[in-house]
Amino acid sequence: MRTVSMPISDEVFYVLKKDVTNIQFDMMKSLAMQYFKERRLSLGLSAKMAGMTKNDFVEILSRNSIDIYQYTDEELQEEFDLVDRLV
Repeated sequence: MRTVSMPISDEVFYVLKKDVTNIQFDMMKSLAMQYFKERRLSLGLSAKMAGMTKNDFVEILSRNSIDIYQYTDEELQEEFDLVDRLV
C-alpha cells in the first residue's frame, strides 16, 4: 500500500473543526465516490478505498445521489431490447 500526502493549511482544519484523521477519511471517501461515479473504480474497490463496507459505501452514494447502477446508453438500450423480447 502506498501513502499520498498533501499540505493543508491550519486554517482549513480550524474552519472545518476536524483533525487529521477526519480530514483524511473525508478526502478518501470523496475521492472514492468520484472515481466510482466516473466508472474508474468498481463498487468494491471504491468501498475499500473509502475504508468502508460495500453496504455502507452504497448508503453514502445514495445520500449523495450517485446511482450504483451505471449503465451506458448502449447497455441500457440492450436491457430494454431484452425486456421487449421477453414480453
